[in-house]
Amino acid sequence: MKYGVISDIHGNLVALEAVLEELKSFEVDRFICPGDVVGYGPNPAECITRVRNLDAVVVLGNHDAAVCAEMDIGWFNPFAREAIIWTRDQLSENDIKWLKMLPLTYDFDQYIVVHSSLAEPQAFHYIQSTSDAKICFEHMDSLRACIIGHSHVAEVYVREEGKSAIQRIAMQDGGELRLECDYRYILNCGSVGQPRDGNPYAACALFDTDTMVFQIRRVPYDIREVQLRMRKVGLPDILIERLEYGV
Repeated sequence: MKYGVISDIHGNLVALEAVLEELKSFEVDRFICPGDVVGYGPNPAECITRVRNLDAVVVLGNHDAAVCAEMDIGWFNPFAREAIIWTRDQLSENDIKWLKMLPLTYDFDQYIVVHSSLAEPQAFHYIQSTSDAKICFEHMDSLRACIIGHSHVAEVYVREEGKSAIQRIAMQDGGELRLECDYRYILNCGSVGQPRDGNPYAACALFDTDTMVFQIRRVPYDIREVQLRMRKVGLPDILIERLEYGV
């Protein structure tokens, strides 16, 4: 099976369409979204519709949870809170209902999808270090790989079976990795709609479970158009400006 992985879309329809166009030629069998379809960006309803039409596997992200009132917005910084409140007003009852129904995790074959970490997935802990990854690995049992988002950083954490050492592999500029049978992996494809790994291009991934290759793709898109849309609806300047820097 070929999976297209599209995480942390954050209401950025222009970036979403760009990555879907990029993945089209790879004949993806199914799409996986590790959460945060909405939040920050100017087209939340359109992104929900597009993802639903893909019949994608989608899990609940922290912004998704906040928008549908399943999480206290007090956990967010003032700019994120402002975007969450604005996003709520853009969505239909059906959109909100769909967000509420998203599961925290989804497992298939030897793999599992979660927005943040398998350690208390409802708490949305970040995986930003090998120490964070260690806690997640401890909850993987016999699973071969955990597919995540949340940090907006394209990277992979690797641990050999029976060993404690964990390796972090930065993949902010793209690249591919072949998964080996004696290792466990945490796979983060980065963010479609608001990258924070120093690369402003939209991030997505291909995961081929036949060849066991995980490939990060970085896709240019019209950032200026998204910024224009955000300014038009009055979203916070800091969310607008950071798009062009990937931070």
